[in-house]
Amino acid sequence: MGVTLPGASGEVKESYEISNSLRFNDDDVPYLSKTFSSGNRKTFTYSAWFKISNAGNATLFSAHVDNNNRLRIATNGSYRLLVFGKESGTTNINLTSNQTLQDVSAWYHVVVAFDTTQSTSSNRIKVYLNGSQVTSYETETYPDQDNQTMINNNTGHYIGQRGDGSSDKLDGYLTEVHFIDGVAKSPTDFGEFNDNGVWIPKRYTGDNYGTNGFYLQFKQTGTSANSSGIGADTSGNDNHFTPTNLAATDITEDTCTNNFCTMNPLYSYTGITFSEGNLQTNLGGSNHRWGTGTFFVESGKWYFECKVLSD
Repeated sequence: MGVTLPGASGEVKESYEISNSLRFNDDDVPYLSKTFSSGNRKTFTYSAWFKISNAGNATLFSAHVDNNNRLRIATNGSYRLLVFGKESGTTNINLTSNQTLQDVSAWYHVVVAFDTTQSTSSNRIKVYLNGSQVTSYETETYPDQDNQTMINNNTGHYIGQRGDGSSDKLDGYLTEVHFIDGVAKSPTDFGEFNDNGVWIPKRYTGDNYGTNGFYLQFKQTGTSANSSGIGADTSGNDNHFTPTNLAATDITEDTCTNNFCTMNPLYSYTGITFSEGNLQTNLGGSNHRWGTGTFFVESGKWYFECKVLSD
C-alpha cells in the first residue's frame, strides 16, 4: 500500500507526482555508469531523492579515475552525508555532515551545488538536505579556488557505487535525479515546502542541462544504454547510463510522493538480514524471528501480504 509521505509527513500541496524509483540491492552490486566527454568541471549541480534501506557507505553519484583521483556524493558508515574527493592521492574535498540520516522510512532530498570559481571557500560547495543548507560539519575541507574537479572529467561516472568495482554500494531507492552541467542551482529549483512545512518535490523548469547534464526518471525497463533503458536520460541530451546488475523488477512505485511501507532493519530480531529494499528477509534459524514495518497503524483498515520463497 502506498501512502503520500514525502520525507516525513504531510500532504502534497500541488499535483507534481513522482511515479517511479530505482531500487538498488547492494548484494547484487548494482550500478549505473557512463563515461562523459569533458564538461564544466568547476560549476555543476547534482539533485536526487533517495531512501536508504541499510544506512552506511552508499554512493549516490561519483566520478572515478582511480583510488587516488575520485569524487563522490554519498552517505558514510556513520549515517552522515558526505562529499569526498581526492586528487593525486591528496584529499582536497571532505564535507562530512554532523547531521545523521538514520530513518529508513524517509525519503531525503539532497542537492550539491559546486562553483569552485568562488573566492570564499565555503561558497565553492553548497550542500542542501530537504531544502535547508547543511552548515554543521564534522569535517570541512573545501577545494582550492578554480579547482578542476573529477566530476565532468573524461572518466567513468557512477550511480550506486564508488567506481572501483564494488565499494560503497547504494542499498535503497533513488528517484528524480538531475545533473546540471555549468550552473550552481538552488534547492528551490527542485523542491518546495508544503503548507505543513514538509519539503516536497516540484517540477524542474530549467531549460538548459548543459553538455553532460541528465535527468533520470526510471520509467523505462530495458538493460541497454538508450532511451528505453533503465538509465535513460529524459533531459533531451541523450546522456543515457548503462545499467549493471539491474532489471525491470528493480523499477518500483515507491517514491517521495508515494512512500511505501517496508520492513524496518532498525527494529527487528537480532540476526535477521534484509534485502531488496527491505522487502525481503531471511528468517532462517531454529528460534522464532520477527520484524516490524516502517509505518505505525493506529486506526482504519489496512492490508498487507507476504510470500514465502522457501521453507
